[in-house]
Amino acid sequence: MDKKDFIEWARKLQQSYQSSGDVKSKLAKVDLLAIVGPTGVGKTTLINQLKVPSVLSDVTRDLREGEKNNQNYHFREDYLDILKEIKSGEFAQFLVSDTDDFYGTHANAYPDEGWCSMAIFATAIPDFRKLGFRKVVPIYIMPPGYVEWMRRIGELRAGDLNVRIAESITSIKTALVDSDYNFVLNDNMELALKDINAIMNGEQVDEHRARLAKESADILLERLGDQDDSMYFSKV
Repeated sequence: MDKKDFIEWARKLQQSYQSSGDVKSKLAKVDLLAIVGPTGVGKTTLINQLKVPSVLSDVTRDLREGEKNNQNYHFREDYLDILKEIKSGEFAQFLVSDTDDFYGTHANAYPDEGWCSMAIFATAIPDFRKLGFRKVVPIYIMPPGYVEWMRRIGELRAGDLNVRIAESITSIKTALVDSDYNFVLNDNMELALKDINAIMNGEQVDEHRARLAKESADILLERLGDQDDSMYFSKV
């Protein structure tokens, strides 16, 4: 089976997909720390520093510069095997992206119980909430400032940069209108990790830093030319 045929099948199966009973039973014992945020804010670095298992997605897209198989994602080309795993309900969830690539999290990627972390698009959080995890805790990571953020992503090609900025606008808007999000400022990795661990443990976070992170989200929207969308701006 080639990739084109696989994607057509996966897209047909996506809307009615249900994971198996065994997978649902497993997820019911798992607490998902959903790490969300614009590109280039350090989500992967923070996940690698957290002392909880990280969940790697299975993907069919090509590796990007700097990525490694089985470290960033499980890059797969065994399309017939993936299709068999879909039909037997072995994925917690999956989707076919606008770029015609498969993204899914296999049940084996999750721990048997307890905390795990995963980088997730903000628009996908509602779907993850429906999967039956014991809890889903979304944390939105913000960069220390607009200038630093632009420096980090400035090396992207023009087309990629425009796509990433558009994704970032949608992501920030989505998080600002969802009261369950915890905003964390990644200006200092040690402090950001401290804030994340406090959230996981149900402890009080630094209110000043949390407020700065949310204000940073408003500022980024303004600098990206979205200041007229005032309904999305947080009230702090």
